[in-house]
Amino acid sequence: MLALLIAIILPAFSWRNGQSFSDINGASAGVIQQREISPTKVCTRWGLQAAQLNGTLYLYGGRSRSKPDQVEDTWNNNFLTLDLTKDWDIGSPAFKGLEKPDGPPEVSMGYLWHDYNNLYLYGGQFSDTPYVDPEPESVWRYSIKDEEWTEFKNPKTSAGNESEPGNRPVHRAAEGAGLSVPELGLSWYFGGHLDWATTPGWSRSVDRVYLKSLLEFTHPGYVNTGVDSLSDGTGAGESGAYRNITKAGIQTGNFTERADGVLVFVPGWGEQGVLIGLAGGTNETFTEDLGTLNVYDIANSEWFHQETSGDTPSVRVNPCAVIASAPDASSFQIYMFGGQNLPFGNQTQYDDMYILTIPSFTWIKVDQNDDNRPAARAGHSCAMYDGQMVVVGGVGEDIGCDPGMYVFDATSLKWKDQFKAGNHDSDHHPDNFVLAGSHGYEVPDAVRKVVGGDKDGSATVTTPAVGPATGGPFLTGKPPVFTITSGPTATVRVGQTGTAAASPDGEEDDGGVNGGLVAAGVIAGIFGALACYLGFCAWLYRRQVNAYRQHLAVSNRYSVASNSLLNPSALAAAGTTRPKRAISQRSLFGWVGPSRDQGYTTEPKWGPEDEDDTTPGAPGSSSGSGGAKRSEDTRPGTSHSGGSTEGLLEGQEPSFFSVVMGPRRALRVVNNAE
Repeated sequence: MLALLIAIILPAFSWRNGQSFSDINGASAGVIQQREISPTKVCTRWGLQAAQLNGTLYLYGGRSRSKPDQVEDTWNNNFLTLDLTKDWDIGSPAFKGLEKPDGPPEVSMGYLWHDYNNLYLYGGQFSDTPYVDPEPESVWRYSIKDEEWTEFKNPKTSAGNESEPGNRPVHRAAEGAGLSVPELGLSWYFGGHLDWATTPGWSRSVDRVYLKSLLEFTHPGYVNTGVDSLSDGTGAGESGAYRNITKAGIQTGNFTERADGVLVFVPGWGEQGVLIGLAGGTNETFTEDLGTLNVYDIANSEWFHQETSGDTPSVRVNPCAVIASAPDASSFQIYMFGGQNLPFGNQTQYDDMYILTIPSFTWIKVDQNDDNRPAARAGHSCAMYDGQMVVVGGVGEDIGCDPGMYVFDATSLKWKDQFKAGNHDSDHHPDNFVLAGSHGYEVPDAVRKVVGGDKDGSATVTTPAVGPATGGPFLTGKPPVFTITSGPTATVRVGQTGTAAASPDGEEDDGGVNGGLVAAGVIAGIFGALACYLGFCAWLYRRQVNAYRQHLAVSNRYSVASNSLLNPSALAAAGTTRPKRAISQRSLFGWVGPSRDQGYTTEPKWGPEDEDDTTPGAPGSSSGSGGAKRSEDTRPGTSHSGGSTEGLLEGQEPSFFSVVMGPRRALRVVNNAE
């Protein structure tokens, strides 16, 4: 019996190097047990894989040195976090070492893609000194909730728009530009290279290959109309979906290979926003200088060139860049710091800071006369949170022992000695990752001088300063102006034309005025008001006719009208009640005043405009009993209600025309008759 159980159960499991594996949607996936704690203190670190998610900065792997005179770098798979929801000093950042995973490799210059719940380790190169053979190609997923790593081996591409055919291997690239946009469920890796340090079986006698492709990753569960297998609304499987984009717009023409650049997401422009590629090159040559940028329209899978103006930075590799949004999203600022020149082996690092303001596409050099200014560096990582640029790591000729923790205030344009956390939920603005990082950000004066407006936005420049864009969303000149409603449930939705679509939690305006729409709106408003007025007159006419007929009946029955029966309380005692008026949905949500309770305390009444019988500060509430109309009219020149009613009716049946021409008079008749 024991032998039978072993024969049946044992083949159902696979054991590889002490790791348990399972098959998930056809992908070989292994759940890895964690082990020793990652060290947090080093002399220097750079070439990290980094991701900021829900107020936590995750750092994986890279290279480090434990002392200044160390000659060879230490490649590692250390896994750290930095809490951005609390204040900390740059001299003692609140790093936390997580357990080192037994499985994910010791790599540098890959990327940590992320969605709302997971990190994905893609790419990176293995140690060159000493040389380490690259492991088989795979992508590793880290579940933040479960604190587990899962391996997806031998990923394959999917066919789609402007891409290579499907079922091709997804190779491990390094030194590319990575980016994730969790609200879209998409991540990318732009450019990079393949060689013997990234790809198993690559001969060291074969030259490195530089890339110009854009590898797109659709996260599990998300749809993507650009991928053939997901275009019908099917969500990506457990291992996601990869599209290797190589034929998008200018990508087939004057589009150079590059590595060591950066990729930035700008929301709002276009149906899904755009990506902007900055910097980069090969071992010896740069890509286009920073006077010409590559812009990718996500929704249409198209690259195009965009010229810039202003104080253009010198071309470089290995900088870092982040983006901040004006509070109303009328402008976006890309902050680029550091980097180095070429060729390899004879490089000088930079310590300058530049701002590229969008959609003006104007470069602004930041004046940095700060005591806390970092030394020149390259290979560092950075993240934008609470309007502050957090810089981690970096390597340079003038850097000894410098773990590289710096904070730049994107509003004051000053380097600070402390990170100041904002007062908000860590997962605020899950619908817009750029706005989430821009909490507390205000447009700097140096930017306002270029684009106009004020600290809250209202930029007046809405097109590139060099002239109209050559194509894509920036050709419209309509910025995605958002009006953000504060609160944990605030949302931002972007319309199909790149303009904002209003929502109850986050209202948006498209920033442009269409004359035809305005005229149509005015005409529709006039006819709507006229229809409402005629409807009111029809209602009033019916009430006045009823009052006239009741008056005739009473007059015929009694020789003298009973004043008491024309009193509201007497009518109620006689079994006559006022018609109840339905409360519209608008009135339920249109309360005016300090609180909802200060609205109507009873049924709203339609009274003469010059009648003063309401309590100050409580619109529509009667100063008498429960909002009932007074039994006497005390205005000068009027008698008691009975005489007033007879005088106004004048023995003639009212006409609809008379009501339209004199609604106030008809209203007094109805009110006094009741």
